[in-house]
This record gives sequence, C-alpha cells and structure tokens, in this order.
Amino acid sequence: MNNYAKKVLVATLIVLGTIVIPIGLYYILPHFLPFLLAYLVSLMLEPINQLLINKGKLKRIIAVNITYFLFLGVFLLLIYFTITKITTEMFNLIGFFQENIPNIQSWILNFYQQFQDFIQLLPKEIADQINQSIKGFIQILTSLDLISSIGSHTYNLTTAIPNYFIITILVFISLYLFSLNLHKINSQFYKYFKDSSREKVNIVLSEVKLATVGFIQAQFILSTITYIISLIGLAILDIRYSLAIALFIVIVDILPILGTGSVLMPWAIFSLTRGKMFLGVGLIILFFVITISRKIIEPRILGERIGLGPLTTLISIWVGFKVFGILGVFFAPLLIILFNALVKADVIRYNIKI
Repeated sequence: MNNYAKKVLVATLIVLGTIVIPIGLYYILPHFLPFLLAYLVSLMLEPINQLLINKGKLKRIIAVNITYFLFLGVFLLLIYFTITKITTEMFNLIGFFQENIPNIQSWILNFYQQFQDFIQLLPKEIADQINQSIKGFIQILTSLDLISSIGSHTYNLTTAIPNYFIITILVFISLYLFSLNLHKINSQFYKYFKDSSREKVNIVLSEVKLATVGFIQAQFILSTITYIISLIGLAILDIRYSLAIALFIVIVDILPILGTGSVLMPWAIFSLTRGKMFLGVGLIILFFVITISRKIIEPRILGERIGLGPLTTLISIWVGFKVFGILGVFFAPLLIILFNALVKADVIRYNIKI
C-alpha cells in the first residue's frame, strides 16, 4: 500500500470514527452508565487509596474499605440534606411562584405597554413578532399550573424510585469491586497488547484518565464555587428559599449558553421596575461577582485539569448538547480529550498545511 492510499485510509477511518463512535455511544452508553460512573469514581478515589497504602502502610482491602465508606457517608449526608432542606425549599418556592403569577402577568403587561411606542418604530414584521411572543408568553403564564405539574412529576418520580434504588445499589457495588480490583483490571488489560503497543496505550489511557477525572473535578469545583457565591449573595439580600434558588442557578449555569445571567438579570430588571432598588442592584452585583470569579478561575482549572481551552470546551459542550442532549454536555468534551490523547500517543497523525 503506497503512502497516498494510507493517507486516504486514515482519513476515511477518522471520518467514520467521528460519525460512528458518537452514534454508538448515544445508543449503547446509557446501558453501561452505572458501571462507567462507578469506574470513574473509583479512579477519583484511587489516589486516596494509594496514599493510605504507601504512607499508612495499609493493605489494599483496608484502604479501599476506609475510602469507600467515607465516600458512602458523604453521599448519604448529601442525599439527606437535599431531601430535607433543598427539596422542601424548592416546593415552597414553586408554590410562591404559582401564587404570584398574576403579579408577574401584570408587570409584563405594564412593561409591554410602556415600550409600545418604541416597538411601533420597528419594522412591521419585527414588531408583530415581538407582540406575538409577548402575548404567547402571557397565555402560557395564564394556563400554567405548576402545582399540578409538580404533582404529576412527583407521582412519576415515586413510581421510578425502585428503579433508581436498584441503579444506586448497582453503582455502589460496582464501585467497591472496581476499587478493590483496579490494579488487577489494569494489568490484565495491558496483557492484550504487544510490548511495542503498550507504551502508546498507556499514554492514551493516562491522558484520558487524567482529563476525564479532571473534567469532572473541574465542573464540580466550578459548580461548588457558583453555589457558595450565590448562596452568600442571596443570604445578604435576605432572599427566601436561598438554598433552592442557588441550586437552580447552578443547574442553569451548567447548561450551555444560558449561564447565571439568564436567571439573575431578568430578576434584577423585574425588581428594579417594581421599585426594589436594593434587591435589583444587589442581584446585578451578584451576577458580576459570579461571572468575574468564573472568568478568573475557569481557564486555570480547565487548562490544568483537562488540557482544553475554555473556548474549545464551550464549543464541544454546546455541540454535544444540541446533538445528544444533556448527555452530550459531558461526553462531547471527552471525545475531544480522547482525540487529543490519540494524537499525543502518535496513534493518529495529521499534518495539515495550506
């Protein structure tokens, strides 16, 4: 096979790989998610196990039991805190929002009427589109029944609890077994490769492992920072249901494009137009504090832990979200990480010059 044919074959395989691998992951991966999650957590706990083994002179089974039950205890505490505190506040917040829908409708109508003169100056097509959007949004608010909706979702969640319980048990059993046998699994895996290939495989797996664990850690650190800043800011502004609102801000912040501004800025504008200057200005300040903190911390954390720039990470998250939904938010960056690892190990070679 000549060089040209080799290049064509490699290019074809790369194109097919970029198409087939994501589609395969989309359909196959959900069935293996409990085991994948358990394996990733075992990788995150492994440095603690090694510390206890090397520094504490403990046997592996003892070290694994210590880290496993510590992790289990923290997990159960978080579940208890979420159920007893945040869930209660979330239901109260939804009830409060349902009661104030008429006030929100009134504010939107007043705001809309005040800007009618400006809207009329716009081209007719744009003005009609704005009017239809606002009227449609008001109709949605009129027919919105959050209490009934939450009731039906709560029923669905309750009926799904046995399934979630089985999955959780499966994850923790797999986590314990992975942690106990991680070194054996790795050594057994390398036996399937020739000596000449092991170095490349080791580079790829090391890069992917570090970047994957680093990505999870980076998202956790950034979300924790956002939650703490939001909670402190909301507490200073004396906002009710601050635990639930801070969690909602974090969830929205994880989703591509939206960010904290999609929650805080409309709320701030609403408060200012209602004459609540302290609350409105405070929410704007909180938005800038969160944004500036993330802009300072995010590039360093992402760069150090996963080796991807913020722009590359944002693009991969957005494309993954649009193509594969919420799972794509997490797995699209991992495909970029895998590709970079294959290039670094010299498994994939490309040299594009124009």
